[in-house]
Amino acid sequence: MDFSKLINNEYYNMILDKLNLSELSKIDFSNIATNILYIIIAVLTSAFVLWLLKAIGLYTMAKRNGDKYAFLSFIPYGCLFVKGRIIGNTKLFGIEISKPELILPLLVLTMHLPFAKAISMLLLTIFYYGILYRLYQKQVPNFAIVLLILSIVIPFTQPFIIFFIRNANSNEKTN
Repeated sequence: MDFSKLINNEYYNMILDKLNLSELSKIDFSNIATNILYIIIAVLTSAFVLWLLKAIGLYTMAKRNGDKYAFLSFIPYGCLFVKGRIIGNTKLFGIEISKPELILPLLVLTMHLPFAKAISMLLLTIFYYGILYRLYQKQVPNFAIVLLILSIVIPFTQPFIIFFIRNANSNEKTN
């Protein structure tokens, strides 16, 4: 096949002219870097806003329960401790857990051990969603399973959910 005809094709030249890609020296790399920087700033700002919504929601729920460690909801991994404190003593998967606030932080710590990484990540995921279900069940018992599924399928909705249910009447019965 003769590729010279393809390169000299007028459609090919027209596309290159429209895209301004006929020569690499004509590409404005500073413009590309600026656009990448804008995208990074937008992603970081969105992540910060989502973290802040989640922290405010957890802080409000913990304060309503009279927790003196509510401020930990603004510290990364401290929010795991606060979630456990909010739900209190509970039963997860048929196991009575008297201090659920210690389960998730300990699993995060064991995740850094080289021999326990895979099993620890699996247990962390299971217990995280179990505790999240209990949190939803305590705040809005009729919609707990729907909110949990929504949090699993579309993870970035979880901070919004926690923020919006922060003032819901808590249900003391969490069996």
